[in-house]
Amino acid sequence: MIQFSSINPNSSFAELLELERKEFTLHQQVDFLDYQKQRLAFLAQQPTQPSVIALHDFVKINKPNIALFAGSFSPFHKGHFNVLQKAEKIFDKVIIAFGKNPDKTIPSWPIPKTISNRQHTKYEGLLTDHVDSLGYEVTVIRGLRNSTDFQYEQNQYRYIQELKPDINIVNIFCDKEFEHISSSGIRTLEKYNKHHNYLLD
Repeated sequence: MIQFSSINPNSSFAELLELERKEFTLHQQVDFLDYQKQRLAFLAQQPTQPSVIALHDFVKINKPNIALFAGSFSPFHKGHFNVLQKAEKIFDKVIIAFGKNPDKTIPSWPIPKTISNRQHTKYEGLLTDHVDSLGYEVTVIRGLRNSTDFQYEQNQYRYIQELKPDINIVNIFCDKEFEHISSSGIRTLEKYNKHHNYLLD
């Protein structure tokens, strides 16, 4: 159960909208549909001032700009975090989707505490099926390190587009200082206990 901040019924609608933005940001780890349901129930119990009623109506129809940052993330490292931070400047919320390839036996890594306040999902199989399972529109974020990554993602995009023509995908390049970092490289360095500098706390 989400614990929402109290509402001053004498607040203007503009003030309540700013409060709503803060509440949505504060509860990023909660799925949007869950958040919306609980928020509407909370607002329905508030005094019936015009501004509060208007906020209830806004939450009911509002469609935040939500992104899905998908990858195997084994592990989720500083390069991934760099892309995530850039995405969060563009979108109202970014869900981190941990994909598992059933054809690969890569061990799972713990989720870093640094990203524990974001929403995480897990999926196997096709990314497009996972996107459909959410129940609301998202933009898929793909992180890029260099032109080689771009060519690979461009090819993947063609397959994804054929499976889900209406999908939105945004590619975000990481900063130059992170472009050499890869999960496979970290897994190799782990064997020699030289991987820690690339991981998040």
